[in-house]
Amino acid sequence: MSDPAPSRLLRGSAILRDTLVRELLDARLVAVLATFDSERGLHAVPVWYAAVPGGVVLATGSQSRKVRNLQREPRAALVVHDSRPGFEVCGVSLAGTVEIVRGAAAWPLIDAVHKRYVLGAAQSDPAVADYLDSDDVALRFVPESALTADERSSAAAHRLRLVGGALPLVPTTPRS
Repeated sequence: MSDPAPSRLLRGSAILRDTLVRELLDARLVAVLATFDSERGLHAVPVWYAAVPGGVVLATGSQSRKVRNLQREPRAALVVHDSRPGFEVCGVSLAGTVEIVRGAAAWPLIDAVHKRYVLGAAQSDPAVADYLDSDDVALRFVPESALTADERSSAAAHRLRLVGGALPLVPTTPRS
């Protein structure tokens, strides 16, 4: 019998040196940021990100719920995964603290995030520029611990690939 691979716990500087963590942070994916809301529940939202020395930066609007939440409680979690059909599941759940960066110090960080997701020429399109301009703060996420998961090399994943036995994930389509 093939058991699932156990999660790996990483702490401190080992997090950003880990091969799987680097693979995921270097990929252009959408992460999920979870913060504590005012009722101590969780508020989880998809976010763009960019890896930087010592952490990860996110771009957002200063009036967003996540910023309000982080002003009260700087602890957060960031989940990055590149899961595919079947047992092609891999990801990392990072736990840490977030610094809200404002003013002139925020702009290079915001720009680093935007450049990962939108071509330079498209950034000058008025509709795109207006939307991107709503990001006026950067969130510098510094991971303190991480749990990784990677089933891509499991016997079950290999077998599903071999026999074509995994059902496809259903993508959403752009709305008109």
